Amino acid sequence: MQRPWRCFVKPISGRLHQANSTSSGQLVQSLEGTCRLFVYGTLLLNDVVNTLIDRIPRYKDATAPGWRVVCLPQRVYPGLVPGQGQANGKIFTDLTDAEWITLDAFEDPAYALTPVRVLHPLEADALTYIWRGDHVDQPWSTADFGRDDLIDYLDRCRRWRRRYEQRRS
Repeated sequence: MQRPWRCFVKPISGRLHQANSTSSGQLVQSLEGTCRLFVYGTLLLNDVVNTLIDRIPRYKDATAPGWRVVCLPQRVYPGLVPGQGQANGKIFTDLTDAEWITLDAFEDPAYALTPVRVLHPLEADALTYIWRGDHVDQPWSTADFGRDDLIDYLDRCRRWRRRYEQRRS
């Protein structure tokens, strides 16, 4: 069954516009009126999120049944792919339009912004970034990333943010 989707965030990017227009009307929004975003990889880490949008959004822990968080070739960040089990993550419930724009610009173009069903503990609808490219059939670990790659990744995020803000000004 194809789920209908819509949210009050303006079509801020091609991906968000596509996620909203390929579906037919049920809200993927929190009670505050913003779209919910399910995050599962580097955006689980407060340092990464704070570096990108200058705050930690309100969130609820959640899982996405039927999805797996896997390693990607030649990348330190993961992808979400269909598979047995469940992906652990968070639902951000109060992202502003500007924060959506920033996070969407940050995400690799190989991701598709896609509606998914999540549990937190009740069922809810959310948007998330699904990986469409090649992947390694190996689970990605937040703990391993934090130990091995976080410092360099935060530097990369800071550099990206500076370039992004310069282009926008």
